[in-house]
Amino acid sequence: MAPERNLTDELAEEIRAAVAQASPPSPPRMPPLSVEEEGLRTPLARASEHLTPAIPPAVRLAGVKRLALRLLRFLWRDQASFNALMLEAVDNLASAMNVVRQRLEDSLDAERQERLSRENEIAREREEIARRQEDLRERTERELGEAHRRAAIQDGRLAILEATGSTAPAARWPEPPALLPPGVYSLFEERFRGSPGEIAEKQRSYLPLLKDLPGPVLDVGCGRGELLRLLAAEGVPALGVEINPISASACKSEGLSVEQGDGLAHLASRQDGSLGAVVALQVVEHWTAEATFAFLREARRALAPGGVLIAETINSDSLSALKAFFLDPSHVRPVPPEALRFLAEAAGFVDATIEYRAPLPAGDRLEEASPNDAKLNRLLFGPQDYALIARVPRA
Repeated sequence: MAPERNLTDELAEEIRAAVAQASPPSPPRMPPLSVEEEGLRTPLARASEHLTPAIPPAVRLAGVKRLALRLLRFLWRDQASFNALMLEAVDNLASAMNVVRQRLEDSLDAERQERLSRENEIAREREEIARRQEDLRERTERELGEAHRRAAIQDGRLAILEATGSTAPAARWPEPPALLPPGVYSLFEERFRGSPGEIAEKQRSYLPLLKDLPGPVLDVGCGRGELLRLLAAEGVPALGVEINPISASACKSEGLSVEQGDGLAHLASRQDGSLGAVVALQVVEHWTAEATFAFLREARRALAPGGVLIAETINSDSLSALKAFFLDPSHVRPVPPEALRFLAEAAGFVDATIEYRAPLPAGDRLEEASPNDAKLNRLLFGPQDYALIARVPRA
């Protein structure tokens, strides 16, 4: 039996060798396939296992069956070769699909990288443009501010020349407007202006601007002396001028330094550079444009270098504020913010700014549900007052 088994084994080996010789060598394996391609590889692997018939040794009559395979090998030799070639073709097709897939993925990755690079480059360019725009804006504002400042100084010089170099007779001070009887106007202020405590609380925010100045503070039109009392409490030297004799007398009785008379005339009597600040709160609306400019020019002359001017008045840009303007019969004309700033710059002040004050409570304004509501609020119910704050150049 041993020779028979050897003969059978040899026959099987010859069949396998013949099939292997008829079949081209398998191509090298490609990288891992996708799920779809794996469904093609699995049947190929299973089919390759059945290219050459084989009889397991444990099968009954294995030797006889191997001998039969050897005798009948001519029946499936061509079929085995055909099957091997078909498997090779399908395997090559699967490999080609894998290569195409890999190339497609590489191409997509390259496109993604290129797109990401372009997006990053665009983002950097946008940031650079934004930075340059911001630099340009800051430089423009700085240069405009310097030009504005130089123009204001020049305007002030021209104004001084016009005042001192003219050969015409000296200009008369504008006469103050006719007022109500002092007692009547004092009662009017008590009823409509507000209590001294309320006014003092509104004026308290000016204190930081009136400290450490190169001279005393002059309060033109000091009224009941609310600001003078605040300054005295802070140890800031100050004096006031009030045209209403009743108000001036009441201030003097409290020990405040107040002179009864016209503020414009008093300011004209001050020496050059003798004051640290000139304050006129709710005053310029009582004057004509001629008187207002004369006040600003004299304030510029009387203020020391580094001195400050504060002029508060009714905000003419708010229609609701005009009610307060027309309520007072001694008011002459509303003064728009930009007009007052221009006059101050023409008189020689620099760094002139406008601060809006006394906003209305939320309940007295429109509920802002749209941008148009905000515009209406600014027009109809804007801040009730504004303050012009300007300075004398230090040099």
